[in-house]
Amino acid sequence: MKPMQKKSYIWLSACLIITFLFLSPNLANDFLNWDDPAYVIHNPLIKDLSVQGIKNIFTTKEVVSTYAPVVLLSWSIDYAISGLHPFTFHLINMILHLIVVILVFYLAFILSKRVEVAFITAVLFGIHPMHVETVSWISARKDILYTLFFIGGLIIYYFYTEKSAKYPKWYYFIGCLLVYLLSLLSKGTAVIFPLILFLFDYLKNRKDIKLLVLEKLPFLILSGIFLFVAIDAQASGGAMEDRNFVSFWDSLFVGFYGYLTYLVKSIIPFHLSPYHPYPYNLGENIPWYFYASAIPVLALFMYTVVKVKTYRILAFGITFFFITLIPVIQVLPFGSAVTADRYTYLPYFGLFFILGIGFVSLVEKQANWKKGIKLISLGLLLVLGVITFQYSKVFKNTETLWIHVIDKYPENFLAYMNITNHKISQKKFDEALIYANKAITLKPESYALYYNRGFVNEVMKKNELAIKDYSKSINMYPKYYSAYTNRGILYFKDKQYNRAIQDFDSSIVIEPKNPQGYFNRAMVFQKTAQYEKALQDINSLISLNYNLPKSLLSRGKTLVNLGRKDEALIDFTKAIELNPEYIEAYLNRGNLYIEKGKFNAALKDFGSILKLDSGYVDAYINQGLILMNLARYKEALESFNKSQKLAPNNHLIYYNRGILYQISGNTDAALSDFDECMRIAPGFMPVKKDREKLMNIRRKN
Repeated sequence: MKPMQKKSYIWLSACLIITFLFLSPNLANDFLNWDDPAYVIHNPLIKDLSVQGIKNIFTTKEVVSTYAPVVLLSWSIDYAISGLHPFTFHLINMILHLIVVILVFYLAFILSKRVEVAFITAVLFGIHPMHVETVSWISARKDILYTLFFIGGLIIYYFYTEKSAKYPKWYYFIGCLLVYLLSLLSKGTAVIFPLILFLFDYLKNRKDIKLLVLEKLPFLILSGIFLFVAIDAQASGGAMEDRNFVSFWDSLFVGFYGYLTYLVKSIIPFHLSPYHPYPYNLGENIPWYFYASAIPVLALFMYTVVKVKTYRILAFGITFFFITLIPVIQVLPFGSAVTADRYTYLPYFGLFFILGIGFVSLVEKQANWKKGIKLISLGLLLVLGVITFQYSKVFKNTETLWIHVIDKYPENFLAYMNITNHKISQKKFDEALIYANKAITLKPESYALYYNRGFVNEVMKKNELAIKDYSKSINMYPKYYSAYTNRGILYFKDKQYNRAIQDFDSSIVIEPKNPQGYFNRAMVFQKTAQYEKALQDINSLISLNYNLPKSLLSRGKTLVNLGRKDEALIDFTKAIELNPEYIEAYLNRGNLYIEKGKFNAALKDFGSILKLDSGYVDAYINQGLILMNLARYKEALESFNKSQKLAPNNHLIYYNRGILYQISGNTDAALSDFDECMRIAPGFMPVKKDREKLMNIRRKN
């Protein structure tokens, strides 16, 4: 084939610069509360890049209804670079998108042998507004990565089918298979790859049917395996919703609607939104325009069939679009969106390739209008770029995202629910309540919305209203274990311990792997001195591997109450080993060391606390007490003095320093501190007794 020349690299560089400039606002964007918390922010899998951590990534069945270990691994690398800094995640998204643009450019070039076609295809792919969501949304990286490997696999397959290939054919075959596997490990949508390979065979006019089928068998086997994995992950995560279609045939018209929408938006990217809800409720008939959308889609399909032999490029591009959309066209219901802009990321390659071919052909056939055609095309590209630049700002943060969705779909309850959660995270509870009420007004039959409002009322200390909302949610959906848990917490706060235990019991029966149920029930048992029962629940937490440092600390405290202090010491030590910055664990172990008379060990623990937090007053007080017991009076006085500067109104500081002065023979200083302690805490009886004793001693002397 014709190799890329210097001119080609100039065109490619221009394409990358244009793409970067129009998508540059994304680098200033934040995380969103739309899957980003589950995928990234609160996902422990991405925060461990050790060998065991990588193993966990690949062996975890699903995260947010998706099995995508390569994507999780990429986020893990991001996290290792800069922690939870959104700039790094967005920068990597941008870099990966630019790599995809390079691959699209090269694939279009080797298929068309024209750099102009490659440029048009790649620049449209790079800056099209329908692709903004994929680049702007960190959680959509799976679409970028699966497309990257998908396109890479097609390039390798192209060379596999070339008669004058540089390397042995089996090199390309194995390479293509491995890259396809990476695509599958990025997103299950890649299962249609073998069908696209057949499409390439058609484009290159390969005719040995038996050979074509045999060489696809390994790819088809992988597709079958990952199709099962993808469906299982979706079902496990609850993403496969029963949309209650009137009939199977009606569900097909949902697919036709999706195809027509994506076709039209490839030319006129209107009504852009991160979320497009179904325009009807469960159980209702689908709108008439869903049926009508079948007419143009079927007409285009029939036209492609008619032209299949004479216009291979046209048939290839349109069929590529149709095939690559099959997994996400919503004939099988995944999720709650009828269409999603990001679903066009790979499929639009087929349409943009046709546009590239068409543009070059038009320019060559209409030589007299060459400059005019180019100027108009440049103007259209500029319009697309400006739309992309502005639309990228919609993804700046959670609020801009959902306000935009509300603007496009003012009757969509989900947008109000998500912005409610965002307002809660900002501690703007009054605003959160307004959005929560609006969401319920729009969809009063949703149990999740009452739970959501219940949480708002809870954080606003409106416990009675919160309990009422949680109860409403439970009545509507008796298996909603989170509502039981939250209501139980409120009963616990109100000292209605029996009711709290009943709710935690219910949440655990419904979901035996619910750590919050065990944790909160253990707290009630501890509060009511039922320490053996508390211990059983904490052991369940530990078996669930739930926040082990915290669980071990809680078990240690319970063991202390049961008098099993040696076992408690082991748990405190394990908690510190797992989290060397766990101040509360040092504090409890230090106090236990004091009880056991191991003052040096206790002193070391309180020293560790002060290294982590130089303003921790209790650590200074305890350190002073230990030093006083070790007769290291000067150091003890320094500790009490430091604590007094940090907390001048803490009566215990004056009491303990007064005792130190008394031991040191400084009666006046001791009495002064005792007097200050009594002024701050008049009801503190120990200081009154010690002061009276000291006064008696002074009188006798």
